[in-house]
Formats: sequence, C-alpha cells, structure tokens
Amino acid sequence: MRENQLDISIYFMRRIAQAAAAETLPRFRAQGAVANKEQGSFDPVTEADREAERAIRALISAEYPDHGILGEEHGSENISSRHVWVIDPIDGTRAFISGLPVWGTLVGLTVDGDAVAGMMAQPFTGELFYANGSGSHYEG
Repeated sequence: MRENQLDISIYFMRRIAQAAAAETLPRFRAQGAVANKEQGSFDPVTEADREAERAIRALISAEYPDHGILGEEHGSENISSRHVWVIDPIDGTRAFISGLPVWGTLVGLTVDGDAVAGMMAQPFTGELFYANGSGSHYEG
C-alpha cells in the first residue's frame, strides 16, 4: 500500500451503506416533498438525499475527524485535508422519486487528489460494490 493511502475497511463501507439505507429506504416509494436545486432546469433533491448525507457525514466525522467531506447536498468542509470523502447520497434521485429501483448511494475517498476507495450501495436490491487498494468486492 502506498504511503498516501488509507486502509478503508469493508466494515466501514458497510456501516456507511447501512446508515444511508436507514434514511433512504423508508422514504422510497413514499409521498415526500421534492425540491428543485437549480433554476432553469430540474435537479431534484428530497429529504432522503439530505438525511442520508447527514448520516454518512456523521459516521465519517466520528471515525476520521481530520478528513474533509465534499457532499452533494450539504457542501464541503475541510477540503484542504489530504483525505477528502465525496458523497452522493442518492445517485439517481429522479428514479428514486419515480419509484424506480435504479438508484444508489455513492461514496468515494481521495488522498492528495487521487481516488483510493469507493463504494456504490443499492439499498433496494441489497447490493454493495466496493473497491480499495486491496481489490474490488461485491456483496448481494
């Protein structure tokens, strides 16, 4: 493993996926408010997006307090850190609000600007895709 990499365990990625699912699944196919983030086009955001990102941020901040976070819904914090997490709590929000099960949670980690770990969780199907310096993994 290179010096600038951090060993991110599958256990931690599972915890992130579970925290996001706890916020998204109860809101999937349920009536909920949809807001538009962008003038002149349609870029939807839901309570599920916001709460899933909040839950993911809480886990990262507790486990890695010195790391930065760049999130789609709640912006950035400490992004001058060597380690920056990138969060898209619901990739496929349009599918999510339409009741289509083709959405997921994306989380990645960069170290000094290089991608070193990432995961894609699909809570509705129970699938988890994960990669780090030790290889790639699939569960589901």
